[in-house]
Amino acid sequence: MSSPLSGVAASGGPGCHGRIDRADDPALPPAVLVAVHDDAPDGVVREVCAGAEEQGIPTALLGSVAPGADAAGRHAASESRLEVGVGVGVDGAVVVRHALVSDAVLGLAAGASAAALRVLGADAARIVAGLPLRTLPAAG
Repeated sequence: MSSPLSGVAASGGPGCHGRIDRADDPALPPAVLVAVHDDAPDGVVREVCAGAEEQGIPTALLGSVAPGADAAGRHAASESRLEVGVGVGVDGAVVVRHALVSDAVLGLAAGASAAALRVLGADAARIVAGLPLRTLPAAG
């Protein structure tokens, strides 16, 4: 049996804590949680995590059974001690959610460029840091 989140997505990048089983593990520092479906594109996960890490905010990967980015993001935000989560869907769509906001904060459709994905990850971190966003909010 292959490991869920195999390959690059299992680690996410140098500042990523990798896949975690429990978001409330006190041994882990607070992080933006990235809920990733097992079949999500590795490159999408890598770029989103890299963007957040460039802002100095760690990420951790949380497995998701939800195939859609919005439901995965909602789950990640509700589990994160920082109350910010990112969902990556099977198709590569990405949604940033905040636990206290009813609608998605940011989103990109499947097929977004690596640069756009990195900016989206950076903006997830900027929400945590209270800095202005560099992208436009998702239409909602």
